[in-house]
Amino acid sequence: MNPTDCPLAAVQHVNEEIAVYLSRVGNVFKLFDQQDSGCVSYGVHASGRNWFVKFAERPEAVAFLRNAAAFHRDVQHPRIPRLLNTFTLSAGFALVYEWVDGEVLGTPDFPGYEGRNHPDSPHYRFRQLPVDTILAALASLYETHAYLEQKGYVAVDLYDGCMIYDFDREELHLCDFDHYTKGAFVLEMDRLYGSSRFMAPEEFVRGSLIDRVTNVFAMGAAAFVFLADGSRDPDRWRASEGLRRVALKAASPDREQRYGSVGEFHDAWLEALLSTGPRQ
Repeated sequence: MNPTDCPLAAVQHVNEEIAVYLSRVGNVFKLFDQQDSGCVSYGVHASGRNWFVKFAERPEAVAFLRNAAAFHRDVQHPRIPRLLNTFTLSAGFALVYEWVDGEVLGTPDFPGYEGRNHPDSPHYRFRQLPVDTILAALASLYETHAYLEQKGYVAVDLYDGCMIYDFDREELHLCDFDHYTKGAFVLEMDRLYGSSRFMAPEEFVRGSLIDRVTNVFAMGAAAFVFLADGSRDPDRWRASEGLRRVALKAASPDREQRYGSVGEFHDAWLEALLSTGPRQ
């Protein structure tokens, strides 16, 4: 059967429970039901291929999935899985994505600091990779967000739980764009969604401007998370001093001291990489 003939690629509305429907059209081989977003996701094998289906029933979570659908209609990037279809249910809304092989670097299966440092966790195993390999993955993260910045998007809730890494192919893909916003905005809550390891100080202050400079902080923080286990201690930094200085500027608590855009940060990162190499 041609994959495009699969009901998941064309269905518009379903009158039964999501799990019942997915089991009827294919084989549910993976369940993701530990997220705190209010969403439940499924890996489904149907019509000779794997699909990723993300479902929400709560009105707030449904609104975020609709936001993600609009985002995917507006962007195309090789590191962003394609949205193939959306459909409604009697109670809820679902997104159908192409399946991407790999492991999520921040997973509820290994929660908190201890989980991230468990030898079996994807996060820990990723951090043990050669520096050059980690830098290649960071290059994918940075280039993708420079592209999204050009498209006008501000990243929200970006952390290692949005990163899928294929250890065999050494490829990074990004997921979970439910909260990404077109244009800068003023924070109307006491704390923005996200992991504090990746969040700028302004994301904890109601009334703050959240914009591309906020995203610059996340880029620098990601470098420290993966190259120094989140520490700013220079002795724990695994890459070159030039790259550390770029990451420090990006992740400055003072937004006036950061790079003015993700694109500007990306250029500085590439310049430091070319001039000093990955290591000292």
